[in-house]
Amino acid sequence: MMESRRWENGKIVSSKLLSKEMAGRDIYLPANVYIIGTVNMDETTHPFSKKVLDRANTIEFNRVQLDHLDFLKELKQVEPMKLNQEAFAAKYLHLKDVYQRYPHVVERATNELVKINTYLQPLGAHIGYRVRDEICFYLAYNEEGKLMEFENAFDHCLLQKILPRISGSDARVQRALEQLFTFCTGIELNGEYDALLDFTYAKYPKSADKILHMLRGLADDGFTSFWIGS
Repeated sequence: MMESRRWENGKIVSSKLLSKEMAGRDIYLPANVYIIGTVNMDETTHPFSKKVLDRANTIEFNRVQLDHLDFLKELKQVEPMKLNQEAFAAKYLHLKDVYQRYPHVVERATNELVKINTYLQPLGAHIGYRVRDEICFYLAYNEEGKLMEFENAFDHCLLQKILPRISGSDARVQRALEQLFTFCTGIELNGEYDALLDFTYAKYPKSADKILHMLRGLADDGFTSFWIGS
């Protein structure tokens, strides 16, 4: 139903969600509905399918810093920020919507994703048009809000939309991850995953850190996925 959305008279409309016969009136997917969910990932749960990952951004909350106690010393009361619907409303449904305003963003992102797909193709984990379009939407909103530099924003996209697709136990997975690490940092690992590397100033450091974590899991356990250690 989300994918049935289209522009009509300047508004986003969807196909019918429930009919009048079922619900008493025709119900559509409103433009101000946002779907956000949480899930625990451990040995008792099944990983998400690529169909789900294609339609969502994965944001991990697994960093623990117990000695961060500064928040206990802050006595100032912080007022909640008030935002209206316009701050969240979708502005792009199709790639051409973005291309009309930010053609350089679409072209730059696509060039990077073409390179990434060459590494993922042997695994069958390469991305398609939907993921490319959603990454471009993300980057367009980032450009519009002047939130991050392109590399920083694309780093988040790589981490949230592409790396969760990778899992396995064979040499193809290792090769793809090593190629992605080099793509992110310019550093070749050559099977050495325990060396202390300073890639904080790499092109895509957040993704590089996750990739190295996944490679260490593969070396230690014979299997790796985005969710290892999550």
